[in-house]
Amino acid sequence: MLTAADALRTAGRRRPPPSLTQLYHEYVMQRIEAFKNSVTRDEIMRLAGEATAGLYDSDESQLVLTELLTGEVVDALIRKKLKLKTQKKFGEHVLKLRAAQKEPTHWGLDEVCPVVPLLKRLVPTDRALVVGKGAEACACLLTAHDVDVVFWASDLGVVERLEQRLATESLAARFFALMVTFGDWLPPCTEPFDLVVVDLASLAELDSPTRFDALRAIQSQTNSHGLHVLLPSTALVPEAVFTFYDGWEREETPRRKRGPRPAGCVLVKPAPAEHRKAAGA
Repeated sequence: MLTAADALRTAGRRRPPPSLTQLYHEYVMQRIEAFKNSVTRDEIMRLAGEATAGLYDSDESQLVLTELLTGEVVDALIRKKLKLKTQKKFGEHVLKLRAAQKEPTHWGLDEVCPVVPLLKRLVPTDRALVVGKGAEACACLLTAHDVDVVFWASDLGVVERLEQRLATESLAARFFALMVTFGDWLPPCTEPFDLVVVDLASLAELDSPTRFDALRAIQSQTNSHGLHVLLPSTALVPEAVFTFYDGWEREETPRRKRGPRPAGCVLVKPAPAEHRKAAGA
């Protein structure tokens, strides 16, 4: 994640977009997997039987090859059954779709959303964590901008709905969603996040100690100089949790034309004390 100053110096430095061939492959595999998940085991076995009918060979040396080909033939049968677009037709469609997906309005967001100005600061290795139902649109927008997004929600229905939406938009390859239970279980962090977006409504019903533990756990999974975007709710505003962000720097965020309250706030995680000491801070 670039700082605001770095973003100005590195204008145009962005992750190379995936090729059309990669996008098409993702599109085909997502549709095939969605079909497999929508039918019964008997239907899959019927397709497997149809696939192996022309592959069977009594020579045992061909057994492994036959098993590998079966999966490919089953996928080909499903692809034919679904009448998927050709790569040319898909390419014509996806170029228009990708351009639309990168616009905040495609996901119901406006330019005042604090995530929007941060998009130009993303770099190829950035990872984002998005927490809560009210931040779904932010998760979609970040995914559309080729960020690797992890999404947490305490409602399984929310998780499944968002997974399905991104699969429909051919964006699921960069997205991973989990149901979590604040105060009980949070996923372990294999790699820290550069950007975290928190819908404060998802924490509003927690008691103060549990909310503190949840935020501290998320903070511990955030890189130094990483950003936290706090999205307000009617039940909980960013100012109510600032005591949990001691030492973090607050960045300026866009404000709506009417009313003084911004659409959220952005906080920057400080470097570890030993790093600041070494730098003479």
